[in-house]
Amino acid sequence: MSGEETVVHVTKENALVPEIPAAHSYRTSEAHISYRDLGSGPTLLLLHGGAPGETGWDSFAACIEVLRARFRVIVPDQPGFGQSHLVEDSGLPYNAISAKAMAELLSHLDVGRVYVSGNSLGGGVALRMALEYPDLVDRIVLIAPFVRGFCPQFLAPPSEGAALLHDYYPHPSPNKMRHLLTRLVADVSTVPHLDTAVASRYEGTLRPGIEAASQRLASGGWVEDYERRTPAQWIGTIDKMTLVLWGRDDRFCPTDDAFHYLSALRRSELLVFPETGHWLQQERSTEFASYVTAFLTR
Repeated sequence: MSGEETVVHVTKENALVPEIPAAHSYRTSEAHISYRDLGSGPTLLLLHGGAPGETGWDSFAACIEVLRARFRVIVPDQPGFGQSHLVEDSGLPYNAISAKAMAELLSHLDVGRVYVSGNSLGGGVALRMALEYPDLVDRIVLIAPFVRGFCPQFLAPPSEGAALLHDYYPHPSPNKMRHLLTRLVADVSTVPHLDTAVASRYEGTLRPGIEAASQRLASGGWVEDYERRTPAQWIGTIDKMTLVLWGRDDRFCPTDDAFHYLSALRRSELLVFPETGHWLQQERSTEFASYVTAFLTR
């Protein structure tokens, strides 16, 4: 079943905040997925990260206009985030749950092979899609990806990022959200309409089911077992051209983690951006879109 969702506007700042395109919805076997479908050309799936209040649009809005000029851009909210939610819980690892939902959505849209780019949690889902659905995925762009157990320092105490994510619940607040958003980037001036973003994302974390999903991820629920293989073993089987992007000043994971992915992925290349945080596609939106376009079209 598919349909249209109502776009909600923040009236106080309508004159300042760009209008968000209407979202579509699709019911997969285990989830209700909200997504936006923009542009034309080869299909590029953009997968957001796992911070509280994260949505596809918030994560990639800064670069979508440029990307949609060259690609058909599919921007979903992953299960348990934004307007997407789980209907059936299979108990599988989160990466597997979301990868399956994305594969079913893409099958519904009949797009054929796709490029996939994912930030943080979305990067882990992109890799899982390449593992489980190799005929669906063409090239991959990873932005500081997260696969539990692969890089021991990712979100490991006492990192500031780990503290922020674990402290947000069970008592969310606008101040906690503001602090989290400003730490996702190295330069807070790169987050447009900060007050609106804080309010929107904070309200998003109060929706039914969102807190439970976020806490489950933060506590290690949906742990990736991958048929008893270690992350290094299954990531090493992926044979896709992959671009790995990392911010030098990422507060959530050290730049050293980037080299673990570069070593494990046999057809990968790495770009590290100076003075850039975990939300690279937001801070370096112009460069991000340029490098991604060049990588996917060469």
